[in-house]
Amino acid sequence: MRRLFLLTLPFALAACAATGAGGPALPGYVDAPPPPLAAAAAAETLPMGVVWSWQGTQMNNDMRFVPEAPERYTLEFLPGGKVGVRADCNRGNGSYQRDGNAIAIGPIALTRMMCPPGSRDAEFLQGLANVSAMLFRGSDLVLTLKVDSGSMRFTPLHP
Repeated sequence: MRRLFLLTLPFALAACAATGAGGPALPGYVDAPPPPLAAAAAAETLPMGVVWSWQGTQMNNDMRFVPEAPERYTLEFLPGGKVGVRADCNRGNGSYQRDGNAIAIGPIALTRMMCPPGSRDAEFLQGLANVSAMLFRGSDLVLTLKVDSGSMRFTPLHP
């Protein structure tokens, strides 16, 4: 009996080793990389050349910033990682980096005109500097802020 065991042991070990890496594929055994994550596949394309008009920022502490004239606060993503910005009476451009839904905007170089009282240029620019991610809700672009502190909502500006 012991002799039979010693004779069959090498065959049993060889059969077990064949199911690991480098061995022949057994029925039902798939030797392929896993599929890509659904989140990466779901990342939407950022439309180039669309001028986005700022509709407002909602902070998680219930503070809300809404411009009186949304068309004076715009964002336009351009090819090559460039972004055009209008912040009320100031205009400028900068850069952005995107990886899936994660996005960072800035630095932004702007003109330094004194905007009229009631301008929301400071809140708009501070929000852009703190953007961490993007998503689309219907035709709106929503930029979420770092540390999940709030979000900025944009709609396409139609001529």
